[in-house]
Amino acid sequence: MSEKEHFLFDEKESKKLFRKARFWSTLKTVVIVMVVTPIILLTLWFGIEKLSHKRGDEVLEEVRLWNLITAPNVHISHLHYDPNWFKGNFKLTTYKILGDQPYIWQPIEGTYNLFGNYLLDFSVYNSIQLKGSESLIEANQFERFNLHTGDQEMLFYHPEIDYDTYRDSLGEMVALNENALLELGLSFDQGYQLEEIEAMMPAGVQVAWWWVDAYTEERINFMKEVQDTVVASSWFINGFYSDRYQPEGSRGVTNFISHLEQLRQKKRFSFSWEIEQIYEAIAGDNDQIEEEEISIIGAVVTGTPDQLAALQDQPYIQASTFGVITERMQVNK
Repeated sequence: MSEKEHFLFDEKESKKLFRKARFWSTLKTVVIVMVVTPIILLTLWFGIEKLSHKRGDEVLEEVRLWNLITAPNVHISHLHYDPNWFKGNFKLTTYKILGDQPYIWQPIEGTYNLFGNYLLDFSVYNSIQLKGSESLIEANQFERFNLHTGDQEMLFYHPEIDYDTYRDSLGEMVALNENALLELGLSFDQGYQLEEIEAMMPAGVQVAWWWVDAYTEERINFMKEVQDTVVASSWFINGFYSDRYQPEGSRGVTNFISHLEQLRQKKRFSFSWEIEQIYEAIAGDNDQIEEEEISIIGAVVTGTPDQLAALQDQPYIQASTFGVITERMQVNK
């Protein structure tokens, strides 16, 4: 065999070997991709699902804590979220307690993403606004009704603001049926320490919730300009449940402070600005909220007209407004 023939033979064999090696390399790559890709996709799917569930749990906990300090007499009965790949939906069903029976209230709904940011459905916080009496219109006080249930919303009057007109729903209870169950929003004439105001409340009156003075000087000045009242569904209302109120758990001033501290530590909390406003209004020089710094300026009470009649003519009650009014459930014996 000549040198030229030998060279051609080697070149042909080399190309053949290269094609064969490339084929097996490609096949190996395809097999690896076919095996690894489902594993990566499954890992990614489970990872995102786990993260979505984790974010859902975190969001529901934040909304639960926020509801505890900003929703007078509104309790959460069920929490649910529906996680998806990059975002999820959540819904919390709520109820009120009037006297000794529950009353179904509006749900809390919203969406969240994998970063833990969430957005509440703001429409549930809107209310139907009616003009009401002429005197209330002149005082910039409109009757408000819940958009979801149609029930009247409680209004609160800050003691540092001189309103031209104050509502007196306590005096209107005589027109109610004796079997009625209701909630009343009480506004006090000044701020009181918790022990002080507890001692002043008549025996037998069930206090559900205490309204805390958590307003900065800037906010008060703004409210003075328009004689602004505070509606119960507002985010600018803060307080806590009475120690003797049902259901148990998350009650009292100590828990109120604890809830504020927990929310302040949340890195992605949607209402961080509102929490800082509360601290600015209440906290001392050490940037901590102490129990003795808590000033009570109102309350929510529930019961029958007869049970709440003892509140009439109490000098520390500056205003009172109806919330939900319903009938006591009759139990067949």
